[in-house]
Amino acid sequence: MIKPFIALMLGSSLAMDALAVSVAMVLCARVAVRVSSVTRVAGAFGLFQALMPMAGWVLAERSMSVIGEIDHWIAFALLAFVGGKMVFDGLRNGEECPFSNDPSRGVPLLMLSLGTSIDAMAVGVSFDPLGLAPFFTSVVIGFVTFGIVSAGMVLANRIGKSFGEKMTVAGGLILIAIGGRILVTHIGG
Repeated sequence: MIKPFIALMLGSSLAMDALAVSVAMVLCARVAVRVSSVTRVAGAFGLFQALMPMAGWVLAERSMSVIGEIDHWIAFALLAFVGGKMVFDGLRNGEECPFSNDPSRGVPLLMLSLGTSIDAMAVGVSFDPLGLAPFFTSVVIGFVTFGIVSAGMVLANRIGKSFGEKMTVAGGLILIAIGGRILVTHIGG
């Protein structure tokens, strides 16, 4: 089933880690805000954010015969854990710049893209309990991430690092709420 609003909310929530990292790239690593660098960084983050939920969904589908009775509990636990981690990370006091070299290309960009998208794999497990179309939802997550990261890089000097951290907290709370919705729907239904 196609549920565009939930797909947009998932995409927005999952993009918050990538937003915080991309803003840090501009502010502390001094990555130049050019069309090429913004497209490269936003494209890498968006691609990984789109692929990882599909991987989570495939893993969940393969194990559905084992977890079918408790899939809603697993989805809730994963979303609550990922959301809680995002809230915790967003509330920590800002760290010094974590980048020693240009993180907007090569292996550093791939590692950052992978690191910020691991939580998206856990979200892919929730596609069936939420009744979401996996391909559509993953594509939406990828495009939303691309847009948010692009805007974050372009506006980094205006929004500052603390805004990215606040958005990470908001994204975490949204994931926890979606997990709660899964649980209430399956227990109450």
